[in-house]
Amino acid sequence: MSLDYFVELDHDDPGAEASVDHFTARYFRLTADGTQEQLNELREKWVKRAKRVSLESPTGAVWEMIARPTIDLSPLPTAAFWLHFSFQLAKPYISRDDRAFYLIDNPILRDKVFRLPMVRPTAWKGNLYAALWQLGHTREDQPQMKRLFGETRCDEGGRAGRLFFYPTFFDATGLEVINPHDRVRRVGKNPILFESVPKDAAGMFTLLYVPFDLLGTDRTRIHEAAEDLRLITAGLQGMFRQQGFSAKRSSGFGVAKESVEEGLLEMRAELPAFDETPGPAVKGPAEPPAKYLAAPGRLKQEYLDPDGMFRERNETELAKMRKSARQEYEKAKKWWEREGKALASQSQCPAGPPASEPPPAKQWLRREFRSFDQLVKTAEQIAQQLGKDEVGQP
Repeated sequence: MSLDYFVELDHDDPGAEASVDHFTARYFRLTADGTQEQLNELREKWVKRAKRVSLESPTGAVWEMIARPTIDLSPLPTAAFWLHFSFQLAKPYISRDDRAFYLIDNPILRDKVFRLPMVRPTAWKGNLYAALWQLGHTREDQPQMKRLFGETRCDEGGRAGRLFFYPTFFDATGLEVINPHDRVRRVGKNPILFESVPKDAAGMFTLLYVPFDLLGTDRTRIHEAAEDLRLITAGLQGMFRQQGFSAKRSSGFGVAKESVEEGLLEMRAELPAFDETPGPAVKGPAEPPAKYLAAPGRLKQEYLDPDGMFRERNETELAKMRKSARQEYEKAKKWWEREGKALASQSQCPAGPPASEPPPAKQWLRREFRSFDQLVKTAEQIAQQLGKDEVGQP
């Protein structure tokens, strides 16, 4: 951002709809030629406005590819898998941006293009490693940790790990106050403002596991993928539910709720025996279908066009939608790309001899989950089958 940009933003009184850049430009201008009373008044005005701010997520194919990726496992090695889920924060999330020109000293980390709060892939990797370290696993003395997270690359060697992470974006910001206390007087000295992602904000987590170093090796090493799956899911549960993934996580920041949405684990494997043998049953009534479904495997009519295909909304229609309706629309669109399109094409195929039909797309092992506890149990069931070396070959 150039100096001219901030000069143009400098107004005597930033309005209610003014961006944080407007407040920042005015604040630093008052620092140079204003009074302390004016500074305090402007700062208080921004604090009231910034306690909770809802942000509008971008739309379009590029944004979907970045924020909600769909991964094709076909070209990857056997036992490669990916998992994703939408989670909600149980406690606020704090991070630190390197932006120097800001109204407070502790801005939240934002993507430089979309300007949304985010968790970088490198941060996910570091936080998962820290969670596993808390569970007693270290890279120094465990080959499994080395193959997951890799080793530092140098002239003498080093290698990449099997884990690949994707960024997570949030659609809201807030403010947290941390007030260090004087150890003698036991009273606060100087309250410090931190920009944060508030409680209940939602984000999408995506992880890809690629055992590239198993290519061309003995198939007896497939048990490594089973061990890795157990460790990864245990680490994710520890990171999201116990240790946290935020700055100041030792103070309780950056913890997620137990339940998740759109939880999916897909592996490049065929485990027929797993379908026939039920795992630990989850007692209780059957889960109701998602709000955007009229019945299992069928979208509500409001999301379809007269031909039975998904109806894309234009920018004008999206702008008129309430936030909750837009979120349901995005979920319905994601479901259509993931499952609905294939189901619709099957129903529209005319009857005919099988020889004239193109071969169906390869369907790999897919398991859905609604909580971190269910994710760990599902991973254990899959790992038991992998350990028996019953993985089908493409």
